Amino acid sequence: MAGPLGDAKWPSIPAKGNSLVYERWITKANIYRLDLKDTKHYEKTPSALVSEKGYKARPELSANGKKIAFESDRLGFWDIWTCDVDGTTCDQVTDLHGTAGRARWSADGRYIAFEFHPGERSEIYLVEVPGGEPHLVPTIPGADNLSPSWSHDGRWLYFASKQGSEPFQIWKIPFHGGSPVRLTNNGGIAPEESPDGRYLYYAKYEQGGVWRMPLEGGEESEVLEDIEGHGWAEWALRANGIYYLKYGKYPQVSIDLFEFASAKTIPIWSLEKEAGWGLSMSKDGRSIVYIQNEFSESNLMLVKNFR
Repeated sequence: MAGPLGDAKWPSIPAKGNSLVYERWITKANIYRLDLKDTKHYEKTPSALVSEKGYKARPELSANGKKIAFESDRLGFWDIWTCDVDGTTCDQVTDLHGTAGRARWSADGRYIAFEFHPGERSEIYLVEVPGGEPHLVPTIPGADNLSPSWSHDGRWLYFASKQGSEPFQIWKIPFHGGSPVRLTNNGGIAPEESPDGRYLYYAKYEQGGVWRMPLEGGEESEVLEDIEGHGWAEWALRANGIYYLKYGKYPQVSIDLFEFASAKTIPIWSLEKEAGWGLSMSKDGRSIVYIQNEFSESNLMLVKNFR
């Protein structure tokens, strides 16, 4: 369970009495920024951008590189926040008392698409920034709909959807309304349109890897194997290749580039501490943001007069 006291688990109630004992976990994670001097080399040691209280995940840089959106539980619920890229001027975008995440900026910076979990299933939501009210994007009724992204021209929203025990598949829907169009048949999540608009890249939740298929239709092919199943939100696509978190022996994690031209993997930076969830890159390819966990602790909590 979750709430203002943080993440709680393993509740225990005695056979007699009115007390509750549970374990409370507190983890602090910061957003770090790594600047590059070229496509293969970092410029200087990364610095923490957003280091206020609470856990943070899946940061996303705006197209102009001036803002960063992320999900945080700093007020007890998982909501979307934005800050300037230097970590100042932080604003709460959503207040939905649930689990909101995977924020994705539109190309013009006017909107953020995100996933929200109001109950058993997840849905795609949209909010105009600053100051707009989040609203549901009608997609596929009765399904889990999540992991949105934008086409470069802003006309389409891509998303992943699944029903029951079926795997996630990639769909797209017109931004101004219309019927969803299915794109994949063999599974897919975390869709990304290629910079030239010719291909759709995506991960596979069930098996990992990064795949691609022609946007006009055609067979899919695997591009990169070195992405674990849980890492579907931990890579960024650019014209020269894929930047991603590569996991070694715990807790070793590095930021690597899979270069398209050479088909080689190039290490760029080794994280100093355990990685959190998410990685994003500026459109100009000069900055990478990621999550680094600073510390975790657990405590036993006692609630008296529990009913």
